[in-house]
This record gives sequence, structure tokens and C-alpha cells, in this order.
Amino acid sequence: MNIQPRHLRIFVALAHSLNFSRTADQFFITQPSLSKAVKDFEDILGVALFERSTRTVRLTHSGAELLPLATQLLGELDGGLQQLQQLAGSVSRKLSIAALPSLASTLLPVPVLHLQRQPQNPVAIRIYDGSDSASVQRLLRYQVDFALASSHAIGQELRYEELLRDRFVVVGAKSWHAALARPLSLDALAKLPVITMTDQSSSAKYLMAAYLQKGKVFQPLLQLDQVGTICSFVEQGVGVAVLPYLGAIPLLAVKGLRCQDIVDGPVRSIGIVTRDSAKLSVLAEQALNLVTDAAQKLANQRPEWLVTSRSK
Repeated sequence: MNIQPRHLRIFVALAHSLNFSRTADQFFITQPSLSKAVKDFEDILGVALFERSTRTVRLTHSGAELLPLATQLLGELDGGLQQLQQLAGSVSRKLSIAALPSLASTLLPVPVLHLQRQPQNPVAIRIYDGSDSASVQRLLRYQVDFALASSHAIGQELRYEELLRDRFVVVGAKSWHAALARPLSLDALAKLPVITMTDQSSSAKYLMAAYLQKGKVFQPLLQLDQVGTICSFVEQGVGVAVLPYLGAIPLLAVKGLRCQDIVDGPVRSIGIVTRDSAKLSVLAEQALNLVTDAAQKLANQRPEWLVTSRSK
């Protein structure tokens, strides 16, 4: 039984008007087309719904019994469709982003503020700050619209668009200022007590790869999960931090810490990660444009540490 909503609508409308001409006009069809639609519905049901004569149209006993149910079904259908549209409108104003903490803290605040300043179209925003792998997993599980991550994390079914590159820097307290008086090489850096992120981080992976290219093993003094913890150790002079510039920004806000370049250090590629087969919502596209602008402005402020695709 292949009953379509159109069958129900025509049946209910004709049952109330009992006039083929007015009902045909209501559906913008000809009277013969309306008659065929009614006949098709009667054939599907196996009962006659109307008694027709040259002058009158009236419901049959079966038609009168079926009319309340058909009316109820249409009401439920229209109510469900309205709820679906309302839900779709609500979903279209939701935005979820996964990002490395260093990217979430530097590239997302201004875009989020901009999106929140739209009182006529309120946006529900959720930010997940975590590792590269965690961010990509959230994307693959359709938990976020897009991710900001390092190119190290990219796999199949994903599209990566480079946003910018940030150079690795070394940061130290006053007791290490003499050692940081001029740019360092990786060889010189290996002689210092280095504090950096754990092996699971993209930062450590870049550093390990850079030393492997020189035939050496990267051996830091300490590897920690949180930049805040690294900052505390560096501030006390325990060692020097080696991080990508964006990851080192919280340290640079601490009085007495100095930042220096690593002349042959790695350069981290970070970008926007999306699902290869999925189309972004209008809101997600707007957010991406805002993030891209934020990255460009940040690179313009710190061209010695950051490079974008526009400035290459």
C-alpha cells in the first residue's frame, strides 16, 4: 500500500469542499488530474470514498469513516514536519570545533566573540581543546564541524588546508638569558636542559623528527602534558622550554622570560581539518573564514615566528 501525503490532503480537502472545481484550484491542478488522484487513492484503499453525480459529490459511508483518521494523520504529519524544521533551524545555529589548546587559545576567541555578537541569530558554540588525535577522532565521529590540528594528525577521509606555520622557539628565565642571547641551533639546544611536551604531542613529534634527520635522538630533561606546568618549571630556571611559537605564547606573558629562535628548528604546519565527503553548514563556513582572518592578523603581528599561505 503506497499512500502518499498528497493522497490524504486531496481526500480531506475534497471531503470538506465536496466540489471538484474548487479543490482542483486549491492544488493548482486540472479537474481530470484531481479525479485521477482520487481514483488512485480509492484503488489503493480498495473502497469508494465519494459518490459522484453530474450535480453533487458526497462522501460514501467508508469515506465518512476514514475522514477523521485521515485528518488526524495529516495533523500529526504537519506537526512533525514543523518540529523537524524547528529542530533543523536550531541545529543550523550550533557550532562545534575541536582544536589543539595552543590553537584554541590563540585563533578561536575573536571568531567566537564575533559569532556571539549576533543577537538576532544566537549561536550555541562548543569548543573541545585536546590533542591532535582527540580532535581528529571527534571530527570522524561527527561530534564537531571541523578541527584545527597539525598535519601530523591527518589520515584518510579527511581534508587538510594549511592555515599557517609556526616556528619552534626556546624560552628561558633570567638565569638562561646568556645562553639565549642569540639564535640557537639544534646542536646547541641539545646541550641545554630542555623542557617540552610529552611524546604524544605534535610538538614532541616535530622535535624528534628534526633530531632524527641529524642522526640524533631527542633527549629532553622533562616532558610534561600541560603548558602551565612547563611555564612554572621554566620560570624557576629548571630548564628552557622548546615549543612551537603559538604554544609558547602563555610563557611569553610571564615577566622575565626571554624567547629566542632556533635557526634550524622544525616548523609546524597547522590547519583546518574537515571531513572529505561532508559539506559544511553556513555557520561553519562563516567560522572558518573568521579563523582564517584571525590567523592572518596574528601572522602579521609576528612575521618572525608565523607564516601563512597568503604571506609566503
